[in-house]
Amino acid sequence: NSQIPRMRGYVPLSIYSKDDCSVKNSFLFNSNIAAIANIYKNSDCRSTFSFGLDEFDEEELVNSQGPEEPVLETFKDPVPEPKPIVVPKLARPNFELSDFYREIFMIICIIVYLINYFIGKQINENIARKWMETHISLLRDNFALVGTGNDDSKPLIRDGPADYLFYLSGRRNCQYVHGRITLKARHNLIKIITNIIISQFSSNVIEDTVTFNVCMNGEEYDNFVFAITKKEHSRELRGNRYDLQDFTKQVNNNLLPGSLCAQTESSEVTDTFLTKQVVEFLRKSEIYLNAMIVTDQSRVRPEKTAENQPKLLMIISSIPDDLSKLNETLPVSELIMYMIDFIPARCSFRLETKNKLKKNRDDAEKAINKALEIERQEAIQQKKAEKKRAEAERVAKLSPEEQRKA
Repeated sequence: NSQIPRMRGYVPLSIYSKDDCSVKNSFLFNSNIAAIANIYKNSDCRSTFSFGLDEFDEEELVNSQGPEEPVLETFKDPVPEPKPIVVPKLARPNFELSDFYREIFMIICIIVYLINYFIGKQINENIARKWMETHISLLRDNFALVGTGNDDSKPLIRDGPADYLFYLSGRRNCQYVHGRITLKARHNLIKIITNIIISQFSSNVIEDTVTFNVCMNGEEYDNFVFAITKKEHSRELRGNRYDLQDFTKQVNNNLLPGSLCAQTESSEVTDTFLTKQVVEFLRKSEIYLNAMIVTDQSRVRPEKTAENQPKLLMIISSIPDDLSKLNETLPVSELIMYMIDFIPARCSFRLETKNKLKKNRDDAEKAINKALEIERQEAIQQKKAEKKRAEAERVAKLSPEEQRKA
């Protein structure tokens, strides 16, 4: 017990156990000493308890004070009160109109574009509707069905702000007619500006057009390609169409109006078409007729030979800017009706001409097959090269000894 330090507020206590007489030292709070003393007084085993270092009687134990309360140290000098922080008021920003020139310009452009879109769309719709109103009587006189059949009062189908479709069927010598009215992009302000710029440097003027694609009954006449086009459009058409470029030659004919030329495979085909009645229709529709194409070939170069290529009669006509002149485009529609009956009735040629036409198609088929064979050989060579390259890469990864064995 002499080695146990005295601590303020604690009393060292040695407890002797009866069993092993071992000494256990502990520190008790003064407030608990009275309770220990009572246990010691009333217990039969007083001999097992002994207090070391100091002797305490019961009164000392009972009246012992608890732990002293801590004394707080006070500062002599008074603590100054914190000064309030003065936050300056935010100055209200001054906006000037010059700060928003870019935003104002963008908003004006968007508004102008949207206004032009709706106005241009309405103008195009009005042009298509007026054209159909002018031609609807002639179309209904020659076809049993004008439109989709769901609503005869609306034969036009809108295919966008500048495109309209119509469908005709129910006539001899043809299966159906797909018509498309392609108008200027009046709804697109950017295209309007672009077309104006292009027209200053090119002779090709963007105009409103109507295209008739007549699917003919092909078994009733021979296979051939023939076209009558405007001279100013002939180069573009020949460059964009496989049938005209590979099968026909451009020729001038005195019977044709001065602005038109013929694209033909044979002189007999030309003479067959340029009858008095056909020439008369061509003269009436010269101003608005851009092209009349009779073909048994596809418009684009085929990748392989086609067995059942449909025979088509295509007529492209322009629409006047002055809608009061729409009646002047009726001869073009009349030409279509006449040619639907004319081609099956007149286009059966002499044997010599048939052989020439057949030879042209055989040569075209050989050219297509030759191109396919070249592509096939190129594919084979490419596969061989890839296989050889893969083998070389595999050998390069081997050790020198394995490479010698390989």
